[in-house]
Amino acid sequence: MIDGGPLVSVVVPAFNAAKTISGTLHSISQQTHRTLEVVVVDDGSTDDTAEIARRHSIADPRFRVVSKPNEGVASARNAGIKASTGAFIAFIDADDLWHPTKIAKQLQALLASGPETALVYSPFRLIDADGMVLASPHKYGVSGWVLHRHFHTNLVGNGSALLIRREVIEEFGGFDTSLRQQDAEGCEDLLLQLRIAGHYRFGEVAEYLVGYRRIPDNMSSNAEQMIRSGILAVSQAFSEYRDVPGLSASAMLKRYEWQNLKMSIRKWRARESLRSFARQFASSPLFVIRALWTDLPAVGAKLQRALSKLAWNAEPLRHFYDFDPKEGIDLNHDTPTSRALRRLAKLDRAYRPKPKGSAISSSRSLSDGAVGASTSSAFASGKLNCISTYQEG
Repeated sequence: MIDGGPLVSVVVPAFNAAKTISGTLHSISQQTHRTLEVVVVDDGSTDDTAEIARRHSIADPRFRVVSKPNEGVASARNAGIKASTGAFIAFIDADDLWHPTKIAKQLQALLASGPETALVYSPFRLIDADGMVLASPHKYGVSGWVLHRHFHTNLVGNGSALLIRREVIEEFGGFDTSLRQQDAEGCEDLLLQLRIAGHYRFGEVAEYLVGYRRIPDNMSSNAEQMIRSGILAVSQAFSEYRDVPGLSASAMLKRYEWQNLKMSIRKWRARESLRSFARQFASSPLFVIRALWTDLPAVGAKLQRALSKLAWNAEPLRHFYDFDPKEGIDLNHDTPTSRALRRLAKLDRAYRPKPKGSAISSSRSLSDGAVGASTSSAFASGKLNCISTYQEG
């Protein structure tokens, strides 16, 4: 194991995570970069989350627990930032896993970059409740100025994939708590990343260093809330950068509306699904055709995996730790999204940031992180209304 080097603060927001937090904390303690301080923020849990974290802190003095009333993931992350001291900060949700080299490799990349690079991210493997790998999405191959590409699709994909400079996260006031206030918690990390992308470069370690857990009880599995949160995050960020030449939030917003359609189909909402499909096809027929072309093979793959579980000779799933992080990485992968990103790269290469402070106020404190509810028009009587959020660049 590697000792020394800069102190990295790891913030673990946790709410009723007793089933998974032990594995998460173990994955942190096994990092090859040993100079860590780990702040577990118990966000008002009613189970044994805090007690499990405290037992871990006894075994490893780098860990400590901060307890607070339940105010949501953004508030918990902000509390962890305030309680930490490292010049670099990493976040991991209390049900995710890291490869042992995650911090070491990202820190090396961030230290090798210039001050224009605010953060480094890595792709993730999707894992189940037991840590078995379900899929390895093509979320990699993009770095530098990324504003246009990040508005097109969420490059980072989850809140456990980053290592970020403390001075940058403090400059932007931490995570925005207003999404929770609008019953749309979940995409606070995306909103912060979009804001940062307007002023700083992103770096990448193109290895699968994160295991992103998808289970029925966690926030990311609440499809309706995550869609609502994503639309508000993208709309808010776009309102702050809408004068950037060539920038459009429409692609990502269309993706969220498409996800909403798929959720309606899964819930057997036939009339709502038909209306949504007709509306989307009328406004963006090419997008719908491409989305169908992308999703139909995915449905087939899911069906094939389900059938293979019934076969005697089915290939068993492998645990996240059984994979080499480079396995499956192909920087020349060709998908509709990757082709779009290559086209948008031209805009990003020509992009230069606006002066600091021109997009958002840097005076927000980590205790509030709010920007107001200017995008609340995305909702009608508490229901999703994607049309009102469409903003063409």
